[in-house]
This record gives sequence, C-alpha cells and structure tokens, in this order.
Amino acid sequence: MRKKIIMVYPLQGFSGTFVKHAPISLLYASADVVKAGYEVKILDARLHPNTWKKKLAELMDDETLLVGISVMSGKPILYASEISHFVKQTDPAVKVVWGGPHATFQPGSIMEYEANCDYVVSGYGSYPFKCLVDHLVEGKEPSSVQGVSYRKDGTIHTVPKLEAFEVIPYQDIPYDLISDYRVYGHIGEDRLIFSMYSVLGCPYQCSFCSSPAQYRSIEGKKWVPLTVKDVADHIEHVVKKYGANFIYFIDDDSFVKLDHVEGIIDEIQRRNINVKLGFRGARISEIKRMSDEFLSKLASAGTNIMHIGAESGSDRILKMIRKNCTVEDIIECNRKLARHPEIIAGYNIIMGLPTETLEELKQTRDLILQLVKDHPNCIIFQPNKFRPLPDTELFNVAVRDWNYAEPKTLRDWANIEVEGDYTAPWMTPEMKKFCDMMLISSYFVDRKAQKITKGSSLTEVGIRMLDHLYGPIARFRFKNGIDRVLLEYTAYNLVQKLGRHVGSLVGKSGQKT
Repeated sequence: MRKKIIMVYPLQGFSGTFVKHAPISLLYASADVVKAGYEVKILDARLHPNTWKKKLAELMDDETLLVGISVMSGKPILYASEISHFVKQTDPAVKVVWGGPHATFQPGSIMEYEANCDYVVSGYGSYPFKCLVDHLVEGKEPSSVQGVSYRKDGTIHTVPKLEAFEVIPYQDIPYDLISDYRVYGHIGEDRLIFSMYSVLGCPYQCSFCSSPAQYRSIEGKKWVPLTVKDVADHIEHVVKKYGANFIYFIDDDSFVKLDHVEGIIDEIQRRNINVKLGFRGARISEIKRMSDEFLSKLASAGTNIMHIGAESGSDRILKMIRKNCTVEDIIECNRKLARHPEIIAGYNIIMGLPTETLEELKQTRDLILQLVKDHPNCIIFQPNKFRPLPDTELFNVAVRDWNYAEPKTLRDWANIEVEGDYTAPWMTPEMKKFCDMMLISSYFVDRKAQKITKGSSLTEVGIRMLDHLYGPIARFRFKNGIDRVLLEYTAYNLVQKLGRHVGSLVGKSGQKT
C-alpha cells in the first residue's frame, strides 16, 4: 500500500537567488502526517536547480502515495507545473497536491488549468492535508475534508476551508525532515537561520494586502500573540538541538503590542540564549511608539534587522493604502532608527498603485534618497510592482475604475511577478519607465552589495564588482530620474530568464492556455 509522501519546494523568482530560507511551509504542512506515522521526504528544488528531476526520481518509488508542492503566485507556478508534469510522467498513479498561498486564494484556477494536479489544499493545511492523506489511503472521496478541491465526473468540487488560525506546537514541527540547515540563509552571511512565529494574524486593513482578506472570516481577534514562554521554549529548542544562531520572526506584524516583543526579549536574555533576531513585520506607526530605550533593548538582545513598510513617499497614497502614517513620520522614525545602527532598517516600497501619479512616484524616489542619507545602514528592498490581489480593497478599485480583469489561467498568474515586467492598465508609459528605473536602481541606491556581501565566493565578488562598475550609473539615474534608454532593464529581464526556460513548458505539461 502506498503511504510515502514527498514534499517539494519549487524554484522561485529572481529575488530567490539572494535569499533562501528553509522551506518552513513544508514543515508545517507535514506536521500532522509525520505525527500520524506517515513517511515524509522533503526536496527543495532551489538547492538543486539543474538536477531536481534526478533527485525527485530517486525519491519516488512504488510506495509513493503523493507529491505535495508549496506554491506562491508568480514564477513558482510554472515550476510547480513542471514538477507536476514530471511526477505524472514518472508514475501516473502518484497523486499531486498543491498548497500554499496561491492555492489558498486561487484553488479554482489550479484545478481548471493544471490537469496534472489532483488536489488543492487551501488555507492552513497541516490537519486538512493529513485528513486528505487518510482518505487517499482508505480509497475514500475527500468530500468532508475542509479546504480541499478536487475533480469528480468532470466537475470541480471545493470544500470550504477551515476558518481558524492553525497552532502547531513547536515539538510537532518535523525539523528533522531537513538534514542540513547550513545551506539556507542570506547571501554573504554565515548564519543558521530558523524562521518561526511569535504571533498569528494581523489586525490592520492595508488596502493592497492579502492579510485582511485571509483573516476576514476568522472569528474573534485577528492578531493573536503566542505566549512568551512558548516562543522562548521554541527558540531554545532550535538553538540547542539544531545550532540555530539567528531567529527570523515571520509574523505579519510582531509589534502591535510592544510589551509582547519586550517580554520575549527579556525571557531570551534571562535564559542567556545566544541568538540574533530579525523581524519581518513592523509598521511606522509602531516605530513611532518605540522609545530609544526599547530600541536599545532590541539591539542588545541581538536584533539585526527589522522589515518596515514605508511603501510610499506620497501622503495621499499612504492614506489610500491605510498605513496610518505620513511621509514625515517615516523620515522621523528612520532618523530614530539611525541612532541604533546595530539594527538594519529594511524598507519595503510599493509602486504602480491605482491613481498613483508620476509626481507621486518621484516623491517615493525622493523619500528613498532621504532614508539612505539619514540612515547609512538602512537597506531599500526592491520596490514591489503593485498587483491586485483578489478580495483586497484595491482589487475592487482596479476592477471598478479600470476594468481590471483578474488573471484566469496559470500562465496569466505566473506572469504577474512583483519584480516582473508587468504593466497595469492604469499605468502610463512614462510611469512604467520610471518604475523600471526605480526597480533596477534600487539594487544599488543604498550600496547594499557592500553591506551584505563580505565573502570571497565568485557570486559575492561578482555582485560587489557589479556595484563598483554599474552602481554609480544606477545612483545617478535614480537621483536625477533618468529613465531613458534603460538597456539595463532589458538585461535584467534576460538574466531572469537564463538557465531555466520553463515558460515553454506551459501548454505542454498539462496546463490549458
């Protein structure tokens, strides 16, 4: 009887070249099946970009029940499709299951356009995935498994997903499925990074973000902190058992209540746990409430980086996207953070929003220049090109005011990358060129190559050399708003396509077009 499960993390887009965190989504999804005694293997295709087929074929055998794939929107869809096609070519009896963010919001499009996918699991997936596996082993239709979509008699059936936060005790997270965590991390850094949650959910209503849509149907509070003891126990567990030296909190927002983070820090220090910290979610409105004493405590506890949603240099746009701050607030908070240079302030920027003007884009450019000037140790992450996400407030605006048509096929969804060559119907040609210039120049405007690549590997040396040769040109372009003859953007798109031409597989691997 087939009972073996293989979980696959596909290749990602261009930004995945520089950052590879351990595939925690696969660990969480596998928690209940591992606990139930099923054999589970993990394959991270990012570690084997040219040989993943060989690796997957070696894992598959007569005992393999299914292959599960964690899928985000954008280019990972094409890689997931390629994996699905390979599985069915190798053994048609093996079931293919898609999960992850794209599966949560678009299960119908997957079932309609990816013939090689047998089941989709939407929403929090550990328990539903285990129930699906039980049904497959027993030969039963998963008609009662929450969050599962499947086909029967030519019809797509979707069972409503579980509307509740998923809480998995850290003891049940099957970390041992990954044999070596040293292969993960940020380019140029020698850290053993473990990602984890300190809270669940997000209470804010940012109009561009999928989180409000994701949590809208969950009853009760939308932001639920885990207990300080549980978080500290989790940290101590991965430090002692796996040698973790960097904890990256992947919360939507960690700082809604500052005393929650302060409690975690106090407990880490009380236990004398030697580890550095990073926080993915922080808002300007929260940093305004942080005292210098609080930030000093963060720094002394080993906090290395905070990801901060600056988003725009236009007060009108900030109000429209519900960031609850002004441009002046962003500048003042950045100056406050500059007094604590041990903490890298990493700023997220979004561009190409509905109703945004070229002048407002230039205001965002000016804000970035101000941030870098005031805080030499800050980092500007590559600006995200806005893409309307279903069930968000700005998605409805795009449909209502711009006749925006939601992507239908998987090819359509794959082409909408936050760093991709996508042009929204509300963007003028002038705005498109300016956005492209900002995207390319953002890799160099803050001299991040010199900040984050310290090693002697060929890749790191090449990045620093590129910064040395092209950086001055990029910074000149950015400062002066020169977006003419942007040959660099053409080269950038070409680099993204080199090596793996999965686009040609669409239409050949089971997808309908």
